[in-house]
Amino acid sequence: MEYIVGLISFLIGIAAGYFAAYGKEKGKNRALKEDIENLEEQKQQVQVKYTKEIEELKKNNVLDVELRKHKYGEKKNQFAKLFTLLDEFHAKSNEIFLERFGPIHSKFMENYLVDDESTQNEAIAEFNQGMMALFGELHQEHLKLTTETNSIRLISSSVLDGLLDQLTANVGEATNTAQEMLRMMASPEFWADQTILSPLQARAEEQGREIVSIRDNIRKQMKVELDQI
Repeated sequence: MEYIVGLISFLIGIAAGYFAAYGKEKGKNRALKEDIENLEEQKQQVQVKYTKEIEELKKNNVLDVELRKHKYGEKKNQFAKLFTLLDEFHAKSNEIFLERFGPIHSKFMENYLVDDESTQNEAIAEFNQGMMALFGELHQEHLKLTTETNSIRLISSSVLDGLLDQLTANVGEATNTAQEMLRMMASPEFWADQTILSPLQARAEEQGREIVSIRDNIRKQMKVELDQI
């Protein structure tokens, strides 16, 4: 009898130990499972965080690229506009001297040489009116060029600013020389001796070469600044 009771107690002890160990192991498994779930949750959070950050970086990069493209396009257009106006200014100057002045001067001489004071006075008035119109057109082209030059200064470097200063000064001097030539060509002294225009012509040619040189330097600097965008 005692043997049976002892055996039962022994079996109960084993069972109790087994269940205790099972419960303990189950608790460990539950804790491990919870740890794994926590790690998985943290992993998901990290993935979500970095996915958002990567998407934000991509978005910012796209915006930066688009902004740089827009900035490049705007700057390039303004630079191109300046050179267009330079070409127009040069073309207008040539038109005034090579095409427009000749007919005005020829008509004036034709009427002025008539031996009639009234006709001569009308010729002088008409000639002066034509000359003022030429001065006005030359001034307008110069003004457009100056205005565009000032606009570019809003986006230019200090180096380009210095070159634009040179351009503005030289174009201004060239415009003054052109006007001085027109005035001389309208004078009786020129009608008597056309060689008196030679010094002004030499000055105008030198100013033209200087403007071309400055223009080339401006073009080179503009390419540098566009490449830096």
